[in-house]
Amino acid sequence: MRRNRFLFHKVNDIPLTYKFLLIYILCVLIPIMSINIFFFIQNSANIRIREEDNLRKSIERASVELQSMVDESVAVSHAIAGDQSLYEAIDRTYESPVSFYETYDSFLRSKLKRYMSAYPNILEVGVYTDNPTIESGGSYFVIDRNVRNSPWLNRHEQLRGGMTTVAYFDNSGIAPGKRISVVSELDGFPGLDTYRKVLRIDLNVNKIYGILNREIGSLQLLLVDSQNRLVASGDGMQEQNAPISAYIPPASAPGTVLEKTIGNENYIKGWKLVGMADTRRIDSMISDAKRSILLLAAISTVLPSLLIFVILRSYHYRVKKLSRHMEKVRNEKFDLIELQEGRDEIGGLIRTFNLMTGKINALFNDVYKLEIRQKNLELERIRAEMNMLQSQMNPHFLFNTLNALLVVCAKKGYTDAMGMIQNLSLLLRRLMSWSDDLVPVQEELHFTEMYLQIEKFRFGDRFDYTIELDPEASGCRIPKMSIQPLVENACKHGLQSIQANGLIRIKANIVDRKLSVTVVDNGIGMEVEQLRGLIEAVRSDREMQGHVGIRNVYRRLELFYHESAGFRLESEPSLGTTVGFTIPLHRLHTPEEDNANPNANRASALR
Repeated sequence: MRRNRFLFHKVNDIPLTYKFLLIYILCVLIPIMSINIFFFIQNSANIRIREEDNLRKSIERASVELQSMVDESVAVSHAIAGDQSLYEAIDRTYESPVSFYETYDSFLRSKLKRYMSAYPNILEVGVYTDNPTIESGGSYFVIDRNVRNSPWLNRHEQLRGGMTTVAYFDNSGIAPGKRISVVSELDGFPGLDTYRKVLRIDLNVNKIYGILNREIGSLQLLLVDSQNRLVASGDGMQEQNAPISAYIPPASAPGTVLEKTIGNENYIKGWKLVGMADTRRIDSMISDAKRSILLLAAISTVLPSLLIFVILRSYHYRVKKLSRHMEKVRNEKFDLIELQEGRDEIGGLIRTFNLMTGKINALFNDVYKLEIRQKNLELERIRAEMNMLQSQMNPHFLFNTLNALLVVCAKKGYTDAMGMIQNLSLLLRRLMSWSDDLVPVQEELHFTEMYLQIEKFRFGDRFDYTIELDPEASGCRIPKMSIQPLVENACKHGLQSIQANGLIRIKANIVDRKLSVTVVDNGIGMEVEQLRGLIEAVRSDREMQGHVGIRNVYRRLELFYHESAGFRLESEPSLGTTVGFTIPLHRLHTPEEDNANPNANRASALR
């Protein structure tokens, strides 16, 4: 645990610039370079494996095609070897050349030609015999001295007869050139062996070259016989009887030289294909991959580096700016940080610093002026006490005058005037008493009713009112003078301009766990535009012409209950106006709560 704390303390001692540099090197640069190097090595190995697999498939495909050519010739050889009539025609001793030509024209001419037309991989088919009575020509030849010394027959005899595949260079004939032939002895019918008969089927060498040249761009194919000598190659090398080792570089890289046997049958045993891969193609692919990976590494390094530089510069610049201004605060210089602080955590810290600096600066100014303010406040207090004494004398004179009028009205029998003067006196006394900010709904309605009685004396029979009070709502305490201004507004703006009987209905009840107070009049009402303008004026701070009581009620409800209180104002022309408010019960106080908590009124006002 102590070791971890020591490590963290050491990290805290590293300057911020070096921390950012370490983060960049260890968390960005080294991982990106390591990933790209690993990706290059892995990709190069995959390219080599894939190309070697493709080369292997190519040489296998070429081997299968060559073997099918040889197998096709072998199949033809077996078909010819099983033709007894051919044996009889060749093993016969002819009396004269004319007798042979008759047999040739009638039977032998078409016997072998059909195979050459049916099998495109077969170039020529020929039967060689030591029967001296036949004439050489067409597809039938006498084994004379030239034939006996020919390379194909010598090679066939070296392999001890049977069926063999031989490669040689033939200078005889009309088209001398390289030959690959399947040679077999025709000795399948005992009793028809008076003369030796040898079948030679020449493969189509051009098709063999076509197979070898198919992969010339990526693989050089060499056809090698059973004695490990070069027979044919894709690039057209014509050397013969030279060992294959003469054509393969001694320092060949692994995987660049491939071998594939053509077949395991006796007639083709030992023949194989040798493929020499063109390493330039593989090296070119690896070089292209290397360039792509280097480009990707450059992009994946440069772009994150630029992004990290921009982000860290923004962070580091503002932190350094904040640090310098904090040093100024230590020297009692309360300068604000003037820059685009941003919306991130550093920006919030700068905004908080500016706010704190402004408050400290203001606090210093307040401390310097505190003594002067205290003297001014003492003078104001003395002046306020003198004004209070004077204000107490004026209401006393007013109440004495109202009492004198009340005595005169009682002596003269003016009962209506006496009631009005009595209510007016009570109203004035209550207005002068502001000891409580919150009063029960019942008391507020009683005060409002005294005002309505004065208005009824004023309007006479043209005015009436009703008050509905839910017993559950009577004890709820609301801000003083919350209902009377609404009623006064209804009398002044709603009923004063109508000729019919005016009616004001006041209702206070509990609805959905809320105290609901509603004042409804049947006055002249308001147009939609006038109502909208009144609502905007009540909610704004600009000066109003009339309806000041409504705004005062709205402001006091907002002061006491904030957004919890709801205020409603509705009106229709010639139908009247409805105004009221709702307050959730949990925000109200009952008389029992006030007795339990004497500071409840003050707490509500502070909220």
